[in-house]
Amino acid sequence: MKSVKRLSRYTSILLSMLLMLSAMSPGISALAQERANAAPTVLTYEDDSITAELKATGGTSLPAGAALTVKALNKDSQDEAEKALYAETEVGLKAKASEQGTTVDGFTAYSVKLQNKEGKDMTPAQGEYTLKVTYKEATAPEAFLNSESAEKGVTLYQKTEGKDEQNNTIYTMEVTGEEDTKITADANGKVQAVESKITTLQPIALAWQSVTQAETGNVTAEVNEPEALSSNPSERNTNETGGAGQTLKDNQVRFKFHVNNKNWSEQDQYFSNWIVNIVDEKGDPITVQELKTISVNLDMPNVSIVDVAANIKLEGYQFKKASAKGYSDFQKQDYENIIDVERNFTNLIVWQSNTEPYQYQYVENKNKFGRDRINRDGDTYNNHATITFVYTKVTPLTEVETVDSQQYGVNIQMFDYDQAIPGLNWGGYGNGTANEGKIKQGLVQRKLNDEGIPVSNKTEGNYREGQALNANFSTKTAEGKDNSNYKGEANHLFRQDKFDENQTFYYSSFENYAYWNGADPQSQDKEFTVYDQIGTPKNENAYFYKRGNFMPYNPIVAGKFSTNRNLRDENGKLLEEGDARYNEALYKTQWATSGATPDEGGNNYQFGMVVSANFAQLENGKFKGNDMVYEFNGDDDMWVFVDGVLVLDIGGIHDAHSGSINFATGEVQWYDCKKGGTPQLFTTTLEEQFEAAGEKTDEWQTSKTQDSNEKYNKIFSDYSNHDIKIFYMERGGGASNCKMKFNLPVMPKNSIKVAKTVGNINEGSYSDVEFKFKLYVESSEQNIPEGEKIEKDGKTYQLVKNEDYQRLEGSKVETVKIENDGIFKLHHGQEALFQDIATNDKQYIVEEIGVDQSRYDEFTVNSQLLDKDENIIKSETDGTCIVRTNPLSVGKNAYVNFVNYCKSENKHSIEIKKTMTEGQKSDETFQVQLEVGGQLFNGKYSIKKVDQTPVIENATCENGIINLKADEIITIPDIAADTSFRVKEVNLDNNRFDNPQYSIQPDDYRNAVIDENGVSGNVSYGHNVQVTLTNTLKLGSLKITKTITDDSKVDYMDGDPIFTFKITGPNNIEGQEPQVFYRTLRLSKDVGKTASIIIDNLPIGEYTVEELNTMRYTCTSDNPQTDTVQQNNTEETKNTPPTEFSFTNQLTNEDYFSHTDVVENSFKIGEDGTVTVEKHKVPEGQVPDGTTPVQPSNE
Repeated sequence: MKSVKRLSRYTSILLSMLLMLSAMSPGISALAQERANAAPTVLTYEDDSITAELKATGGTSLPAGAALTVKALNKDSQDEAEKALYAETEVGLKAKASEQGTTVDGFTAYSVKLQNKEGKDMTPAQGEYTLKVTYKEATAPEAFLNSESAEKGVTLYQKTEGKDEQNNTIYTMEVTGEEDTKITADANGKVQAVESKITTLQPIALAWQSVTQAETGNVTAEVNEPEALSSNPSERNTNETGGAGQTLKDNQVRFKFHVNNKNWSEQDQYFSNWIVNIVDEKGDPITVQELKTISVNLDMPNVSIVDVAANIKLEGYQFKKASAKGYSDFQKQDYENIIDVERNFTNLIVWQSNTEPYQYQYVENKNKFGRDRINRDGDTYNNHATITFVYTKVTPLTEVETVDSQQYGVNIQMFDYDQAIPGLNWGGYGNGTANEGKIKQGLVQRKLNDEGIPVSNKTEGNYREGQALNANFSTKTAEGKDNSNYKGEANHLFRQDKFDENQTFYYSSFENYAYWNGADPQSQDKEFTVYDQIGTPKNENAYFYKRGNFMPYNPIVAGKFSTNRNLRDENGKLLEEGDARYNEALYKTQWATSGATPDEGGNNYQFGMVVSANFAQLENGKFKGNDMVYEFNGDDDMWVFVDGVLVLDIGGIHDAHSGSINFATGEVQWYDCKKGGTPQLFTTTLEEQFEAAGEKTDEWQTSKTQDSNEKYNKIFSDYSNHDIKIFYMERGGGASNCKMKFNLPVMPKNSIKVAKTVGNINEGSYSDVEFKFKLYVESSEQNIPEGEKIEKDGKTYQLVKNEDYQRLEGSKVETVKIENDGIFKLHHGQEALFQDIATNDKQYIVEEIGVDQSRYDEFTVNSQLLDKDENIIKSETDGTCIVRTNPLSVGKNAYVNFVNYCKSENKHSIEIKKTMTEGQKSDETFQVQLEVGGQLFNGKYSIKKVDQTPVIENATCENGIINLKADEIITIPDIAADTSFRVKEVNLDNNRFDNPQYSIQPDDYRNAVIDENGVSGNVSYGHNVQVTLTNTLKLGSLKITKTITDDSKVDYMDGDPIFTFKITGPNNIEGQEPQVFYRTLRLSKDVGKTASIIIDNLPIGEYTVEELNTMRYTCTSDNPQTDTVQQNNTEETKNTPPTEFSFTNQLTNEDYFSHTDVVENSFKIGEDGTVTVEKHKVPEGQVPDGTTPVQPSNE
């Protein structure tokens, strides 16, 4: 924040003053302004072969009324001038090629002209331009395509004026600047586009050249070419350090360097084989799709490694750093002593001298640390070091959804300054003093002037005491002319997600980067683009560059990172490592679209912003249940004026400091400290600030909320109108921060807002019962029909009809039209916004009509009880009434809140009962989703068991989800009649449960809708809602069949054959281990050699049945067996057969072994600890006790 702008900034001010003086000449100013406005910055041209774009940059303007022509020169043209220009170009290109040792295989030359409609030449002599030519079909000469040269490429030349030895003017063809020119071509050299920065519009030529002799190797422009490899592997040099014929790995690139101003005779051979390994941040190789040898011409031996890496095209990656390993110590010049330590380097030097061999030198931030000698081995030239370029994956920038704040009445104006205004000594940073980095209060007067602009409170530099800050914050200058610093209105700065939570306007540069392109005269987009990512303007080692910055005129670009990381919070403290954004990448700001200067690296540090809105002080300074608060953190100057009075003063050039205004407590806070110090809290009050400005506070009320000092201060009266203006400037340079947060109920100027609330329903719930209203506005019209006017206190109020209004509900905005009857409708929580319906000096009356007094018995408007006959107008025909306000002023009470209170008879409950199908039990937790009034329920509820035992009392629901178990009942109290509701079971395990069955009682709800979305309806007056949700476990059956082979000679005298099966399958209880149980089959003589058992009421799913070993029989079938049990316990599935498992056994041991009878033992433990055992012998052909629950049991 301590930098100074270039001299050109001051030059621009002088130029502006001269233009202002010239505007005083009669008859000239209007014409001059018209021409200035008409001067274009971009011109385009198109013919059958190309499209061209000429863009004026650096403050250059193109002539008004000019048209661009980019014409390809024809050597056979009938135009002698064109033919001569072609010949001159050809001679110049061949002369240049001769100097380079190359051949021109072909060229295309263009004349670039600007002409008016009459064909008059308007081409400027000089300027700053960018010219781009795009070919509709990629092109290259046949001679170039057929050339077998190993080194060839494309170069852009421009006709250039110079002097010969006799000081005569001559013209030559010169290469355009390497850094200023970009040629896009395919692998064959077919050019698709060329773009270059130029300072004249002299003819240009695109030349295709090839090297005729291999030893020259001098290609003027950067050339990408395929690497030629020997077809015979034995001829390839596979030396680890690389050779001219080395086979490059998939992740390697070879560089060839040539230094233009060095007469090193063998440099093109020695510097022809610098091989780079390409890896990602993990060290994994990155494949380069096409093996390339990249030739780079250097004006100086020392080159930034960033510029070298720019020649490698890796889609989706961004260069991060370069490292070298295996070099020698730079200082010792001992080329044999190799250092095998990897070290990063930022610059590369290609070098040779009389005392030093050809070598690469590695530099880290101006520190030369390594030499890498190049050794010749026959025709190959190898260096020793291993070079690695590390790339990071480029993640696309992602935009944050933002709120349309203009439609809510929040206006943002953007300003851009040519220099710091006021000057840097007006509330300066205070370098080296006790005020360094601190807030400088008192720079502006305590009240805005009549135009709503801050006024300087001190004379310093070019600002004097009493001077309005028009240049900073007004659309007009002090003389009433258009302020050139004003760039337009902006929108969409504040985050939508924060607004959706509780209608809070929120933006923080510490969390999101914001870019505003509105300063570009060509831009039609005046909205902010807000990103998930954060950015910083500099790579310097300072804490304020190690966090997100606010630079609205500087874009950020995917993959363009700062070397800094996100390590500091908004107060300058180190982020904890556990912080979600700790060490996050910071994007480096790119060249500003407005106000950029080279000495600031293209950053725009001098700009301003004004955020303004009208708002209502709601009851006790609360909005949506929260204190109404404005908060700020940032730098530099920030002043908050409320009703034209300075309330929060964070002025001057300073570090990021914070402050706030609490409209519920009346407290004003700010934090201040010297650079690097600990912020100290300072406080004052709204009342003190207003009284210091000479404003009365007699009509204010005492707050009901204590401030941080446990005091009750004066605050604005409930439902009074106010305006807030935030003036923000960045003018110190260096860093810029801005965080702004406020939850004020804002509304546009000259508007009326009507809100509806049902006062004593379930807290946190909604009611979508519609209430009808009419709006009457003070009118001087005559002959208003009866029924469309109210006359009161000598004034006439006319019914508003056939007008549009906005219906607001949270962040939802809907435009609705009032029909001819003048009725508009609202339900609880909605607001109707009428814009430009009346000016601030007018009064209005609002009526709520058709109110059912049998359901609502108390009414308030803006917290005032209405109980007079003139306010409660009863109907003579039914039980309804009209609730009418007294006349209200648009300028003082533009917000009117109608609150109706329900009678006890109009407060109902919704009960939700959970049951299981008869015969089934479950102990797991189920989830119910509840909507009340069209919104997810967030109110109070209780849960009890069916025997009335309390489970949960007076709990608060979140997002409409309530948990309960079988045989429990949810009770939702205090719901008004006609409120809609919907009950649905969610997150049910459909693999284990059928879809729930819904029922609703009493009969008054027979018209309720029951479908796949649950049960829905509207609360019936006088009848509570009783919903029952019944769940059914999906159950099925399996069948085990046992067969003894016919050839088995069973001797039943030895005992009955008995077989035991182990069954493993799903558990009824979610999350527990699979159940394991056993069943036994006895095949008696009466039963025969085949018997079966069916096991019912099993959870569906996959089962494995395994026959356990027996003493005399061998299982000859598959064992174990696995299959899936299907559902059969519903009407639709009852015919599904059991899943069958069949086992066959053969008698394999006929020895006289007796079969063991199966006995089922029951163990009972008495209260005294006595264990009683009961034995049950299994009857022949049956299983043990068929009534035994299907649960895991021991063998």
